[in-house]
Amino acid sequence: MPNPFEDVTEGGALDPAANPFRPGMGRVPPDFGGREPALRRAKVVVDRLSRPAAPQLVLYRGVRGVGKTALLAYVRQQAERRGVLTLALEADRGDTDLVAARETLRRGAAPLVERADEAVLRRCGSLRLGRNGQVEAAKTGTSAATVERLIADLGFLAAQLGQGILLTVDEVQEAEQTLLKPLLRAAHLASQEDRPLGVLLSGLPSAAETLFDEGQTYTERLERLELGLLDRAGTVEAIRRPFEREADVLVDEHVLDHVHDESGGYPWFVQLWGAALWDSARDASRVDLVDARVAGVEVHERVQAFFADRWRRVPTGRGALLTVALAEQGGDAEMGDLTEVLDLTHQALSPARRELVERGLCWAPARGRLAFTVPGFADWVARTRPDRA
Repeated sequence: MPNPFEDVTEGGALDPAANPFRPGMGRVPPDFGGREPALRRAKVVVDRLSRPAAPQLVLYRGVRGVGKTALLAYVRQQAERRGVLTLALEADRGDTDLVAARETLRRGAAPLVERADEAVLRRCGSLRLGRNGQVEAAKTGTSAATVERLIADLGFLAAQLGQGILLTVDEVQEAEQTLLKPLLRAAHLASQEDRPLGVLLSGLPSAAETLFDEGQTYTERLERLELGLLDRAGTVEAIRRPFEREADVLVDEHVLDHVHDESGGYPWFVQLWGAALWDSARDASRVDLVDARVAGVEVHERVQAFFADRWRRVPTGRGALLTVALAEQGGDAEMGDLTEVLDLTHQALSPARRELVERGLCWAPARGRLAFTVPGFADWVARTRPDRA
């Protein structure tokens, strides 16, 4: 077998090291095909922070793998290039998450605290410069109250120093009451005072719905944008543009149709197809259906492994029973229908349902409903029946 370091002729027509596609949860793709409205909304936020001025608060919602985390990461990159200070939080359950959030906010506030004079810092109740020169965050009551005050002080410092700040928070459905509520209260206050503190949030389709139902004033400036599956035009852009931009390669229209049909417009799978097509290309100027058939073998293996990994996270016993029953119902069903199929009570299934949600395998589209968090998993479970393996 030839040494791949010495045999430069081995492989496809395109350099695999130059492959621009990045399949993987949370990774920024080479092109956000079909996400122009979401990006346009984020750009308005960043542009206002660059002035600096208070922007709208925006919440991106969608199932897993549609590009929410990647979009937040990309917007942070763009904001930093425009001189906006960025901070990133990932929500989680429990008080320990608030402690981690407080630490992230403290570190993020350091550049502002170091620039502020003593008169400004005296008006901050939670941030100060310690004797050792390190930025300190004082506790101001409960962990939630401390986080709320920290965010309020960040907005105050931003206004005093003329410095825009962008805070992104991922997985907000995990901590609506513990983290999201105090965060939104502080951000709403900052917007009322026209302080340049921007907040972009992301979560599952039901994220923050209980807060909206409460009708509190702090949700008034929170705009919801739903990120779904890509239509054909979005899939085409996500595949075609990187090939044209990076290697001046034309992707056949039949290939683009095939990729959209096979991926279902699911962004994570679209990136898998892009990466496989790049590595399979036999011609440095064109990708055709022969290349697509070769790439499809690799994509199929990756998709099967992806679903198998998710199945390994399914709890045994009633968790597995509930997962299979949900799959046979199409992946989105009323809990009443599932209890009837399994001949079990709501009370008996409640722990399994809760564990599936906590492990990120399912979510609740509405009260009394259960659904998988990734497209295609229901079909895979129903077809392969991994519970019988």
